[in-house]
Order: sequence, then structure tokens, then C-alpha cells
Amino acid sequence: MTSLVWVGVTLLATTILLVLLFRGHIESRFENSLQDHLEELVSASNVDLTGTLKMTWRPTDPRFNRPHSGWYWEIQQSGISVARSESLWQDSLNVVLPNINDNPRIQQIDGPEDEPLHALVQGIIFPQSKNPLSYIVAGPVADIEADVREFTMQVIITLAVLGIGLLLAIWFQVHFGLRPLQVLQKSLGDIRQGKETRLPQSYPEEIQPIVSELNALLDHNSALLERARTHAGNLAHALKNPLTVIRNEAKAINSSQGFIIRQQTDSMTASMDRYLSQARAAGTKGVLGARTDVKNVINDLCYSMRQLYQERGLEINPFLLGDCWFRGEAQDLEEMLGNLMDNACKWASKIVRITAECQGDRLVIFVEDDGEGIPEEQRHYVLKRGRRLDEETPGSGLGLDIVRDIAELYRGSLELDQSALGGLVAHLNLPAVKAVK
Repeated sequence: MTSLVWVGVTLLATTILLVLLFRGHIESRFENSLQDHLEELVSASNVDLTGTLKMTWRPTDPRFNRPHSGWYWEIQQSGISVARSESLWQDSLNVVLPNINDNPRIQQIDGPEDEPLHALVQGIIFPQSKNPLSYIVAGPVADIEADVREFTMQVIITLAVLGIGLLLAIWFQVHFGLRPLQVLQKSLGDIRQGKETRLPQSYPEEIQPIVSELNALLDHNSALLERARTHAGNLAHALKNPLTVIRNEAKAINSSQGFIIRQQTDSMTASMDRYLSQARAAGTKGVLGARTDVKNVINDLCYSMRQLYQERGLEINPFLLGDCWFRGEAQDLEEMLGNLMDNACKWASKIVRITAECQGDRLVIFVEDDGEGIPEEQRHYVLKRGRRLDEETPGSGLGLDIVRDIAELYRGSLELDQSALGGLVAHLNLPAVKAVK
């Protein structure tokens, strides 16, 4: 839009400048023409010994012979006309008489029919003449205006064609010349939404260096993320093994001290799992290009849960509505769904159902069971860290809290409600990639 405004302003200024220059040129030529006619009149003038003016010849320009043509000449002496063109007929030109031997001067006067005229006036005294003669040559201002109007129309048409050409060139430049930038913008959007992991390499030479740098940045970011995961995993293993040894040794201590040691080591292990999960999720949240196939994750977890709870004969049924992709890391989705499905299997009587669907740019997952459920007034309580309603069931009480924390890091949410199966339904809302090609 700015380019269009600048082109319009520039063409308008150019039009005004050209018209002003042309007007100055036309006026100069007009005055030169009047000067030529005046010199012709002086050359044709002859004053005899008695001081009487006689014209040796009359100007041959036919416009001086056509009545009221707008072109006139006249010779005055003491304000009285002594010779004039046929175009004046019986009229006379009303001018300010000049001083003797002054340079010719242009005067603006009104002609016989109140027509605006440019008049060139010069006073000359001949040796035989007692009084000076005033030579007047006039031409119509309308001729200048007509030439300027004609030139203005030609300039407007020419510059309009030029302007249209420039606007088309700008449009082609923006539409086609900047198309690679539009493709780049779309590719970056696909990466941000998790549809792609890197930018394609087929770009013009002017843009390719930027694309290469962006891909290098993406690779560097991925390498840093992988290194952080490795360190987090190493830290987890380095801490878990000593804690396991301490916990096992504490089992041989049949006293209150042994109980306290076991209790504290269990709490340390649970806290370590929780905070490492949060750290990993925080590091992967919003990573460009991160995406996960929801179907594969749910199918793998269903298979694992069937094997883990094989002796209970649970029906673990996945329902996938459409092609759903989670905009995030697979480990985070596995962490959240693994905890929810494990809780559902612990409390289910016979059926566990997992439903996943994409609603616009959101991924909605329901994990349901047909167990006893949780009373409405206690659902908020179990989402708090380490809170459990049944201390006899194995677990640390951190699963739902970890799921909620990871979901919130992705700007999602976890809600608990009554399931149509009779038990509890966990409603997980996460960012999604609607379709991946």
C-alpha cells in the first residue's frame, strides 16, 4: 500500500512540474513571437521628412487580417492610432505608454471583446519624427491556455499509462517476487504447528541463506533438547539406584527408624519422578516442529496395560475419531496418558475406554472406567500433590498431579467428571495438529 501511495504522489508531482515547465516554455515562445512581429513592424515603418509614418509593407501573418482574431498590432503617436492591423477593425489597444528607448515590456490587457491579451509594447523615436511612436503587438492568452491544456492531457494520459505499468510491476513483484517469502512464512507456520520439523531447501538464492540459518537453528535447538533429556535421564538413574539400595536395606530394619527411612525414600523417589517429568516437559513445551501421532501412543499404551493387568481380564478399548496429532513431545503424551490409563485400570471393574478426537486446534482425550468413581466434592482434592483416597492401593499419589502440571505447561487442562460407564472420566485438553501430510 505504501508503494502505491508513493507512486501516486510521485506521478502527481511529476505532472505538476512538467506542466509548469511547459507553461514557462510556451510563454517564452509566445513572447518571442510577439518580439519578432514587433521587429517586423519597426522594419516596415518609414517616417518621411514631414514626420508622417508610412508602412513600407504590412505584416504577412493572416491572423492580423482576420477581424477580432485575437492577434493585433498597432502604432500610436501621442495616444492616437496612426496605423493598425485589420483585425482591430475600428478598435484600439489600451496600453500604458512606455518611456522612450525602454526595453519592450509585456502588459496584460483586455482586447476588443474583453479578451485577455499579452501585449508587447515599445516606444521608439525616429529622427524625422517630433513625437515618439509606440509599437504594440498583442496575442490572445487563450492560445497559451489551449496549448497548456492539450499538453496537460497528454502528460496525464502518458503518466497514467506509466503509473498503471508501475502498479502492475509492483503487484507482480509483490505477488510473484515475494512468493518465496510467503512460502517461507507458511513453512514456519507448519513447523510451529508441528506439521514439519525443518524448512524445505528449494528457495531462491536470495532467501536460501536465511533458510539454511533457520534450519541450523532448529537443529541446534533439537540437539540442546536431546542433550538436556540425556542429562535428565542420567540424573534419574544416578539417584534411583542409590535410593533403591537404601530402600531395600531399610526393609531389614524392623523398627520405627526403618519405617521412616522407607517412607522418606519413597517420597524422594516420587518427588524425583515428578520434578524430572516437569523439567522435561518444560524443556519441550512449545518446541518448534514437535508433534506426536496420538493413535500410535494410545495403541502402544493399551497393549502395555493389557499385559500389565492381564490377570484381571480388563477390556481396554481405544476410540480414535479422525487423524489426531498432539503438538508436543511423545514422551510427554505417554507420561500423561500412561498415568491416566494406569489409574483407570487400577479402579476399573471390567472396562476402560479411551476416546481421542481433534476439535479445531485442540486435542481432546477422555479416559474412562466403570469403577466406583470419585465423589464430586473430592475430585479437586485428588489433583493435589501426593493426595490419595485409598492408601492401600499401590502408588505415590503424584500421577494426576504430574498429568495436570504437564498439561498446563502445554496450556492445556485436566478435569475429572462422572463417566457414563459409572466410574471416573479424566478429560484431557491439549494443543493439536489437525492434519499432517
